[in-house]
Amino acid sequence: MGKVQNCREAIDRFISFYEKYKVKPELEDEEEDMLLCQYGIYDWTGKGGNFEFNLTRQFEIPNDDEFLQLSLTLLYDPEKVGEIEDDNSWSTDFESVQKWAENIKSTIGFQKIDGLKPHKIEIELSKT
Repeated sequence: MGKVQNCREAIDRFISFYEKYKVKPELEDEEEDMLLCQYGIYDWTGKGGNFEFNLTRQFEIPNDDEFLQLSLTLLYDPEKVGEIEDDNSWSTDFESVQKWAENIKSTIGFQKIDGLKPHKIEIELSKT
């Protein structure tokens, strides 16, 4: 599988990964394994900001009070996006992961970057 080319492909691949690789056979609670989409313009380094389109899979660590988060972030030139409000949504707020994806694709942030190639892609695994 090659490099993600755009936000639409990122969503499709992220959902495919989520559906194909279960963290456990049966979830007792849907919040044991869920997806987050968030975006906005951020400047974490003080060297100028990026428009960040982030997809995160958060899942519970068995026998632990913490979670693991696997994140895929696509970074874009904020001048190509323009002024925009931050947004986020959890998959658990929708009746299905597909409905969650449809909602993301209807947002202004997604629409502004749909078809644009990110200038950088970051993947991170962290413990909360």
